[in-house]
Amino acid sequence: MKPTLLALACCLAACESAASAPRFEPPTLTDLDPDPSVLEVELVAGLATHEYLPGRRADVWAFRDGAVPGSVGTVPGPMIDARVGDRLVVRFRNELPEETTIHWHGLRVPNASDGTPAAQVPVAPGGTYVYETVLTDAGLFWYHPHMHGDVQVERGLYAPIRVRADDGVDAAADRVMVLDDVKLEADGRLSERTDPLDLMLGRQGNVVIVNGRRRATIDVASGSRERWRIVNAANGRYFQLELPGHSFQVIGWDGGLVAEPYEVARLLVAPGERYDVLVELEAEPGTSLGLVTTHYDRGHEIPDPGPIELVSLAVGPRGVAPAPLPSVWGEIAPVPIDGSTPRRSFMLREDDSVPDAPTFTINGEAFPAVTPVEVASGAVEVWQVANEMEMDHPFHLHGMFFQVLDESGAPIDPLGWKDTVNVRRGTTLSFAVRIEPPGRWMFHCHVLEHAERGMMGELRVAAR
Repeated sequence: MKPTLLALACCLAACESAASAPRFEPPTLTDLDPDPSVLEVELVAGLATHEYLPGRRADVWAFRDGAVPGSVGTVPGPMIDARVGDRLVVRFRNELPEETTIHWHGLRVPNASDGTPAAQVPVAPGGTYVYETVLTDAGLFWYHPHMHGDVQVERGLYAPIRVRADDGVDAAADRVMVLDDVKLEADGRLSERTDPLDLMLGRQGNVVIVNGRRRATIDVASGSRERWRIVNAANGRYFQLELPGHSFQVIGWDGGLVAEPYEVARLLVAPGERYDVLVELEAEPGTSLGLVTTHYDRGHEIPDPGPIELVSLAVGPRGVAPAPLPSVWGEIAPVPIDGSTPRRSFMLREDDSVPDAPTFTINGEAFPAVTPVEVASGAVEVWQVANEMEMDHPFHLHGMFFQVLDESGAPIDPLGWKDTVNVRRGTTLSFAVRIEPPGRWMFHCHVLEHAERGMMGELRVAAR
C-alpha cells in the first residue's frame, strides 16, 4: 500500500529533527497515484540553499517534491524510483526566475516529453508542464534542464531515475551514486566566474561530490556484495573510479544490463554516462576503504591532481553471503546491419582561436544554425563519429539507444545499449542505431559548455 501524504510529511519532519547523519542517497519523489502501475509525481524547480562545505551555505537552483508540504530543494533533486512497465506522470512547476525544461536523459519518451526547445515550448516562470511516458527499460537514468544547461545544471538542477526489474541480482545494498563537481568560492558559494579554461574543457569544479556531499561515509558489511548505479552529472569532469584492492564487475550500461558482464580495476565514466556495477567487499571489519577518482588524460594537457577521495566505506561485521549471480544477463539482439546499411559521418571540431569565445561544431555547423538530419522512423543506420581534435567528447543521442561497434576499426565488446559514449581524441567511433520514434531529437556533446556553444545537431524522424 502506498503511504499517505500525512504520513510522509510526519516522517519528513521526524527525519529533519533527528540528530543523525544526512542520508547518502537523494530523497524519493512521492507517488500520488494509488494504482501500483502508475507513478504520478509533482516536481518543482526553484531557489534553495545547499551546504557543499559544512556550515557554508550556497544559493542554488534545485528540484523539490511538490507533493510534500514544506519540502525544500535538494542537490541532487529527489529521485524517481520506479519499476519497468510503470506509466510515469510528472506534473512540473517552474518557480525559477527564468524559463526551463526537463530532459529525461536516457528514457525512451514520446518526443513531446523530451524536454528540448525543439520538442516543447519552454516552461516560463510560474508555468507548468506535464511529462508522460511508459518506462520501457530498466536501468539508471537522470533528469536535468535542456536550456542553458551549462548554467542550470551547474546550479544544482539534476537528479537520478532508477527503474528496477526482477533481474535476479542479489546485493546487500542497491546504491545510486550521482557524481559531480562544483566550483566554489572560499565562503562556500557557487562561483560566478567563468574563465576560458571552463569554456574549453567544461567547467572544472574545485570540490568533487557524490550525491551532493563531499567525502561522505557509508557503512558496508564485510564479505557483502553491493550494487552501485553510477551517473556522471558533471558539466565537464571525467571520473575514473578506483576502489583499491577491489574490482568493478560491470553488469550494465546506459540502457540496461549488458549481454556479458566484465571486470575492470578502473571505471571511466564520461559526462552523461551511466554504469551498473557489482562490488564484492572483502575488506576486514573495522577497516575503511576509499572510493577515489584518478586522473584521466582527456586532452589539452590537463594536470594530474592525484587521487581524489569521493566516498569513504566504513567496513562493519561480516554480512550474509550473497546468492549466486544469474547465468543469463541482458538478452540483447544485435541491430541488424550489413554492407548495404547506410553509413552517416559526423566530424567533431573545436576552435579556441578566440579564448573567451570558443566554438564547437559538428560537420562544420554550430547549433542552432545546423542542417537537420532527416530519416524515416524504423530506418537502421551506422553512425561514424570522428574526433580529430585534441580532446575527448562524450556524444549523446536523445530518444533511442545504440550499439557501439568499433573504435577506429577495433571491435568494442560486450554487446549492450548506450545513449552516451565517449569519443576519444584522434579516433572514429561507430555505432548501429535503429532510428525511432518520430519527432525532433537532439544529438550533442555532453560537455555542457560545448553543447551550449555549438556542438549539437538535430535529428528529424518522420513517421512512415
